[in-house]
Amino acid sequence: MTHAPAAQTETSPASIERTILMAVALFVALVALATWTWGLPALAMIALACVPVMYAVLLLITVGK
Repeated sequence: MTHAPAAQTETSPASIERTILMAVALFVALVALATWTWGLPALAMIALACVPVMYAVLLLITVGK
């Protein structure tokens, strides 16, 4: 009995980049929608929540990972 080859689980770099770009686009759209709905307080809260994330990103860039 022969088996069909298993589907490849590896993802190409292009699909990873596409996924990241789609996530960024979704985040920007959600920020725009929240700002349109609730105004500047929503934008300020989102910016405040992004501070630790950007701090971690800058540390990872500095370390070289």
